[in-house]
Amino acid sequence: MNFRFLISASLVLLSPLSLLSQNETAERLKKHVQILTSDSLMGRMAGTPGEKKASLYIHDEFTKADIETLFDRNGQQFSFLSTFGDTISSQNIIGIIEGCDPKLRDELIIVGAHYDHLGFNKLSVNGKMVTQIFRGANDNASGTAVLIEVARELKRVSFDLKRSVMVVAFGASEASLTGSWFFIDNAAKYRDKIKLMINIDQVGVSPGEYNPQIFTILPSPELTALINSVSEKPAMITPVIKTSDIFTSDHTNFVTHGIPVAMFTTAQKKQLPTEKDVSETLDYEGMTDLTMYIATLVRDAANTEVSLPATSLKETKEEDVEKGDNQIYTVYDVDKKPSFLNGGEKQFLDRWVYDYVKYPRSAIESGVQGRVVVEFIIEKNGEVSSVKVVKSVSDALDAEAVKVVSASPKWKPGMKSGAPVRVKMAIPIEFKLRK
Repeated sequence: MNFRFLISASLVLLSPLSLLSQNETAERLKKHVQILTSDSLMGRMAGTPGEKKASLYIHDEFTKADIETLFDRNGQQFSFLSTFGDTISSQNIIGIIEGCDPKLRDELIIVGAHYDHLGFNKLSVNGKMVTQIFRGANDNASGTAVLIEVARELKRVSFDLKRSVMVVAFGASEASLTGSWFFIDNAAKYRDKIKLMINIDQVGVSPGEYNPQIFTILPSPELTALINSVSEKPAMITPVIKTSDIFTSDHTNFVTHGIPVAMFTTAQKKQLPTEKDVSETLDYEGMTDLTMYIATLVRDAANTEVSLPATSLKETKEEDVEKGDNQIYTVYDVDKKPSFLNGGEKQFLDRWVYDYVKYPRSAIESGVQGRVVVEFIIEKNGEVSSVKVVKSVSDALDAEAVKVVSASPKWKPGMKSGAPVRVKMAIPIEFKLRK
């Protein structure tokens, strides 16, 4: 009997990263982020060549780690309409690490992160054209890098996994979570086999010491106990567990199907896009510790004798939809989109926004112009609510954009199954100075 092999295997089971150099992991994480935030990817906006390049890089990293992918280098492709009616194409990159237990290998643990961001702006500052790239190092090159390294580690210990693990890099998340919606909507054959979804979003920076949080959305004693058991292992970080949500991300599309979720983030709130979100600002040592933690959590979830129970949210949602609940839909989910004066977003821009928006004096004096993207909800009674900036230019322009949208007259609400529903929308508001 080869006792040396048995001893080595035991060490691997005890600590996923104990036989690897954490410095090497940190360096790989840094390399992933630097590539994903490079000039050539131009902010990785959904449907752009930059987002496509990012997807190819992720696919190739999975392949290097000997992880089987479910599609070729083009990934799981999908298309959707933008708010202006343009067809946008994107893709999810999906890897599978098969479990070894004959009875449990058909059950799945999903680990996901979105890799797209918000692209770039062309600005004119004092008469000079400037390209403003939103590199998205923290949002969400950080989560994508951790996903790649978690996948690498899980493949290394795959002989110890009873259940199978699917690693998914979601495209077009910044476009109403379209990638994760498409993934779960096309997973009907195995959706009920998904026992846990782990989402990794904005995990590179935290105020003060590196301090990740885990949001389970709903109370789950079984999931909390599983997480606590990982935190109690030697050399592990101890994330704070919260039975609530922090911001909408790709886990949302799994929650609605009753799938338990664990959302990892170091953010205090959804980060607004900024030029300052660059690779040099991230905590790669903290991200390395998080990689070890998530890999261990996935392994333990894959090996529990009893699966985590489904939540009650799926059934609640289905009942509530019949009664007219407060669920928020995207424009792609409804039978009839909200309308403004018998038109859509363009009508709203032309007949309201550009008629009433005022260029802030401070922005005129500083020569700032550009495109502010504003997100809002059309309520069931047609009122506009929850107005916020999702792509910023400056404080002054952002505030004016929010002000004019918030003052909107009522819309005709979106309709689904013959009833009005709440619909989330987004519009770009252009601020241009006259020469």
